Amino acid sequence: MAQIIREEELQGKYVNLREITLADAAFVVALRCSPKAKFLNPTKNDVGLQEQYIENYFKKNDEWYFIVEDKQGKALGTIRIYNVFGKQFEGGSWLMLESATTFQSLEGEYLLKHYAYHVLGFNKNCFEVRKANKKVVQYHKFCGSRIVGETDIDYLFELTKDEFDSNKHKLLDLMEIYAKD
Repeated sequence: MAQIIREEELQGKYVNLREITLADAAFVVALRCSPKAKFLNPTKNDVGLQEQYIENYFKKNDEWYFIVEDKQGKALGTIRIYNVFGKQFEGGSWLMLESATTFQSLEGEYLLKHYAYHVLGFNKNCFEVRKANKKVVQYHKFCGSRIVGETDIDYLFELTKDEFDSNKHKLLDLMEIYAKD
């Protein structure tokens, strides 16, 4: 498992990120096998396989897999840093329960990017979003991500640290707008 350097950087106003544990396997399977996961790579409905996946994650030193929790410690979703290459990473597996609020979801994603850029020292986030996931495509464009390519089913995005820093006020403002509703 990759070392978590500064856990205080994973604490937000509405949610916290904490490293995944084996005890989270059933939660992850239920979430990844729900209709909410239609834009992610499919996962088998098998807790044992998920436990093996998590055990394998613990052996890696270049991934960070988080559970997004509310301030009372209730698991709301998943998000992770993976496919590390030099100073770039892929942020993904961002999936939240239906009961999670928009501002909780946005803050979880913000915390991950802040952590990747300002704690771990990455300078570029390269990721893909399903073309059919129009809301998420629009969200990433709004937050400064650029489409740099595409496949039949995905847009390929990039977001540099400088672009994140220049545009994070948009995300923070949007989060607060949703928090007031």
